[in-house]
Amino acid sequence: MSDGTNGYHANDAANGNGHTNGARRSLELKRGGFIASYPPFETLQPGGTEGIWEQPRLAVYAHLPYCRKRCTFCFYKVYTNQASKPMDPYLEALQKEIDLYGARPELQGRPVHAIYYGGGTPTRLSVPQLRALTNRIRRNFNVLPDAEFTCESEPGTLDARKLAAMREMGVTRLSMGVQTFDDDLLKKNGRSHGSHQVLRAMELARQNDFPVINIDLMSGVLDETMDTWERSVQTLIDLNIEHISIYRMEIYKNTLLYAAGFTGPGVGGIPTDEEELEMWLRAVEMLEAAGYTQVTGHAFIKQPEYDHTERTIMWGGEDFIATGLSSYSYLNDVVFQNTASWDKYVAAAGSGKSPVEKSIRLNSKQRMAREVVLGLKMLHFDRVAFGRRHGFDVLDLYGPQVEVLVDNGLLEVSDEAITVTRRGRVYVEIIGSMFYLPEHADLAFHRFATEEELTRTGVLQVGELPVSRPRERELALTAV
Repeated sequence: MSDGTNGYHANDAANGNGHTNGARRSLELKRGGFIASYPPFETLQPGGTEGIWEQPRLAVYAHLPYCRKRCTFCFYKVYTNQASKPMDPYLEALQKEIDLYGARPELQGRPVHAIYYGGGTPTRLSVPQLRALTNRIRRNFNVLPDAEFTCESEPGTLDARKLAAMREMGVTRLSMGVQTFDDDLLKKNGRSHGSHQVLRAMELARQNDFPVINIDLMSGVLDETMDTWERSVQTLIDLNIEHISIYRMEIYKNTLLYAAGFTGPGVGGIPTDEEELEMWLRAVEMLEAAGYTQVTGHAFIKQPEYDHTERTIMWGGEDFIATGLSSYSYLNDVVFQNTASWDKYVAAAGSGKSPVEKSIRLNSKQRMAREVVLGLKMLHFDRVAFGRRHGFDVLDLYGPQVEVLVDNGLLEVSDEAITVTRRGRVYVEIIGSMFYLPEHADLAFHRFATEEELTRTGVLQVGELPVSRPRERELALTAV
């Protein structure tokens, strides 16, 4: 409004992001002044140059999608038939993709704090194949001498020669997918190994001095009971494992179990939600009594030094480059993902072209949402650090969601942090989904593929289903 001096009066009111519109003042439209920068130079403080050249930590991931056979609950992009999807051209393409990143001036010399081989079953590769891949990464990246180096494995693919070679290559963290120590349950759930192979692999790994061994269990697998579950958890405790991961059984549409009609909790031999929750809570009770600390919704460690570096990089908002089929990366506020087609991946990467198929550059609000959604998975979110990065408190952005979760006993709030409560640890993924932006809310827990997509791609081969089902609970096979 005009007051005779070309003035406009602004109210001193908060705008919802912790900012104010400034003191009430008049706007005078006349010549004068030049803005060279912002904020004003008078606000700069002495010193403070130590962090100018700091960069986020960087991790490198390689996806190796080959397995001896598909587990009945597996929903990942894996291949068991090398006749149709041979390994050699895939590995050649993978190494050429690594070369592409190594040639980027922006990445040359940048320290790598963690390497991760995931799958699939990385130890399905031979020793020469593993060594060639590792050499290619080290040739292209500045891998720190003390970098964490994780390799996933299936116990049946490990022997003395391979474990010794892996340790010599620099693997510091051996991760074994076990799921259960009950041999009957291993067969029913389509696992390729037996419990004796797990114990033998553990013995060999200890002989080779791997600094950290992780073992995965899965609560609520087909025909699991509290007795079998307690025995598996106790076996882990007796083995004195440094890092334990317990994943909760879910039935996705692109699994052999779903194809056979085992469509969810309480169907056939799948434990009900209540039974699985009881198993989960019992495992937490046993592990805490044995001296373990829960550090994420699924992970338990014996000592702080056994925590997983690559995970803290990924969930802590730092940078990671992921190579291989369908893998996704995060770099400079961009999430980008490789093609999920084996043929397209091998054709592109194999010819020295980028296999990246889609991406999104995050805006400020998406970046902050990502920090909160992933950060809470580690059970403790630093309010002070968030405020330093963004200039306002996380509660200014997410106050209503936090209030609901606090009222339900799932979060606790202090001046310094937002912490997931003991009760909330059971539901940490649901907690995270509460912080999705409105445009993403309908995509929480998306089940990866529709029935039409699964039929078209031929992922499910019902006739190969390795599930034993007693006659009294016989379910008709359902082709999807």
